[in-house]
Amino acid sequence: MAGLGTGLLLWQTDGPLMIATLSGVGTIFLLSRWQRRLLTLWQDLRQQVHHWLYHPFALTVAGGVLACLGTYTLLHVGQHTADPWLVVALIFLGLLLVGVIALLGTTIGQLQQQHQTQQVCRWLTDLTHPQPLHRLVAIRQLARVSQGADRRQVQEALYLLLGQETEPIVRRAALEVLEYLDNAP
Repeated sequence: MAGLGTGLLLWQTDGPLMIATLSGVGTIFLLSRWQRRLLTLWQDLRQQVHHWLYHPFALTVAGGVLACLGTYTLLHVGQHTADPWLVVALIFLGLLLVGVIALLGTTIGQLQQQHQTQQVCRWLTDLTHPQPLHRLVAIRQLARVSQGADRRQVQEALYLLLGQETEPIVRRAALEVLEYLDNAP
């Protein structure tokens, strides 16, 4: 009853605030009920975008589209404004925005590289673990390494492991991963 009274009072005093409040509460309710499904959809979308972004042609197309839209916008604003400094300010802000995006992209790439290097080091350390299960999991994880220098380190470590490994399952897994890494492009 108090909620209804508060809602009526809010509607009488400030209708847009009431609508915004209902929108927020409704969003919270829907997200709480659909959270797992939305999280799965978000992860799938993120993986697809990640694959698209690392395609060699994607950066070229994105740069072309950005240049096209930016040039059109600047020309359109330049034709319809009496102040040329507005166009200069927009050019400066556009260049600043591109610089910030490039800086963020570089930083994110370096952080991902550092994280991957730490994971590879952790998995290489697990190859010497006394438990065979840890060694087996580390070998399976190392099969995902795709970079040149890291791949070479993984191959060297697995060749050394084969000379010392006594567990047949771990030896078989190391041989499978080595065969995969040797045949991978």
